[in-house]
Amino acid sequence: MVRTMLSAALVAASLAAPAPAQDLGEIVGGVARQYLSQEQDRAAFAQAQERNTIRGYQSYLQQFPNGLYAAEARGQIERLGVSLATRPDPYAGGDASGLTRDQRIAVQRRLNALGYGTNGADGNFGAGTRRAIALWQRDRGYTQTGSLSTAQANEILRGTTAGGGGGQASATGLGPADNEADLGLSRSQKAAIQAALTRQGYDTRGIDGAFGSGTRSAIASWQGANGMQATGYLTAQQADSLLR
Repeated sequence: MVRTMLSAALVAASLAAPAPAQDLGEIVGGVARQYLSQEQDRAAFAQAQERNTIRGYQSYLQQFPNGLYAAEARGQIERLGVSLATRPDPYAGGDASGLTRDQRIAVQRRLNALGYGTNGADGNFGAGTRRAIALWQRDRGYTQTGSLSTAQANEILRGTTAGGGGGQASATGLGPADNEADLGLSRSQKAAIQAALTRQGYDTRGIDGAFGSGTRSAIASWQGANGMQATGYLTAQQADSLLR
């Protein structure tokens, strides 16, 4: 294919007005570079199609924002996003084979505590919760469906803190993760807490407003150093102390 395109370029150049050898070389080199770029574009899009995930198509667009398949990639991202948001809820009704409303709220709280924002914890699995579930599934190597299997729901409900234990549940049945989720900390507040911990020598591995494993470990270390139970999750009083 490359030989055919180069031959065509040579023929076109020979039919035109005589040009210096250097100019002819530039023409041939330009054709070759264009072909190579197109092949890279095709290969990147084929890889995105094979993955068929929002992240895969976004990765393609980062490499080729104006590529041959950019419009198609954006269309696929929109289609996948709508699919996650409108997928029927397999746990609707909270029957014996699914989740009760309280369990659904607990799942949302756990996801929020793990850094996967659900845009609320009301027991309704809307678009925000679907996106959070899909991201959770991605990070654990599951197929990104946006819907939980019973085993996955149980895995979330049994979740513990990063690098340790989740602490004991309170008399209300809520654990440290649930109580922190109920604080409704904004991304900017979380970033401010990370900055405060970092200033005090507790490395959160970044100040991004997302409480990942680094932040959980930093919180636990800070709690232990200050005579508190090292759960890795903040109480309202602890959060207020770090935000001052």
